[in-house]
Amino acid sequence: MRIAFVSTILNFPWGGADTLWNRAAETALERGDSICLALSASTAGHPRVQALVAGGAQLIIRPSLTKPLSFPARVWRRLRVREGGAMVTSLAEFRPDLVIVSCGGTYDLTIEPALVGWLSRTKTRLRVIANWQHENPSLTDIDRTAISGVFQRADVLFFVSTRNLAVTRRHLLDPLPHSRVIHNPLRCGSGSELPWPDESTWRMATVSRLEHTKGVALLLHTLAATLGNEPGWRLEIFGRGPGEEYLRAVIASLRFDERVQLRGHVTTLPEIWAHNHLLVSPALEEGVPMTIPEAMMCGRPVLATCVGGAEDWVRDGETGYLCAAPTLPLLACCVRAAWQQRTRWHELGRRAVLDAVSHYRPDDYLQLIA
Repeated sequence: MRIAFVSTILNFPWGGADTLWNRAAETALERGDSICLALSASTAGHPRVQALVAGGAQLIIRPSLTKPLSFPARVWRRLRVREGGAMVTSLAEFRPDLVIVSCGGTYDLTIEPALVGWLSRTKTRLRVIANWQHENPSLTDIDRTAISGVFQRADVLFFVSTRNLAVTRRHLLDPLPHSRVIHNPLRCGSGSELPWPDESTWRMATVSRLEHTKGVALLLHTLAATLGNEPGWRLEIFGRGPGEEYLRAVIASLRFDERVQLRGHVTTLPEIWAHNHLLVSPALEEGVPMTIPEAMMCGRPVLATCVGGAEDWVRDGETGYLCAAPTLPLLACCVRAAWQQRTRWHELGRRAVLDAVSHYRPDDYLQLIA
């Protein structure tokens, strides 16, 4: 079979959304399929992509296109059509039997008119991965009609969380019967509970790309409003991103220099969980933070906002804590409740391992190329 993998993520480096299609591409190449990859330059440079190319995969580089503020929408669409036309020419030469599109945002295909038009004209089979969903977008009737039309073209729509699928059904007033929830591959899929850290200081961690939608600034202000001068707690922030300087400013303004540490990017989970007790995932919008099941697999409870896939993994009060929505008052209530129960965190962490292992479907990525 000839399979093309197309990513609509053009302005971010390799991330969690890339592991799903990549694992499927690796398997397809191993079984003898011909593979074509249409990716941004920053993603194309990743070692796992380079390994695919070395194994015979064809690579199409998609240019990064960033829409400036107040940029006219009609000009932006024209640029996307031009870029998409070049990609479609290369895809047509490859002649795929199946195209798998990994969408950063659920509705990204509406700004890929050249690709959608070519798929419709050629009747090429299409499967879509929806990696992220805005909870309350502003959609016109025209938007909804266009999105539904694109989705009807697909054999299967894969959503990385139950909530994102439910939210999309609500947006479009469409049951989307050809949809499935799929699990991203994890770095530790079998459960490897780490020793519980010393409790003389209670340590929390966030693990994410440092940008607005991850909610780290909200968490810092929440900690100031709740734990503030309470003794015996620390927060470590793992990750890099465009919001790092702002977070440094927030930390300074809250006088948290002794409480909060920016740790940057780390490559292995034990570096995080050898000395931290609780993962806090305060995302404002999300697909599924793989950091949630990964922390649970290491024996750590999770405090998360109810966006994306948090509810698929965390049982409130049993394996962690769920905050109903990403607002400061609600997150403050959740943090206070968790802090008051901190002596139970180890118990919740033990349950978290069992829950995560029983829930996780490590071979889900095979559905993409079945």
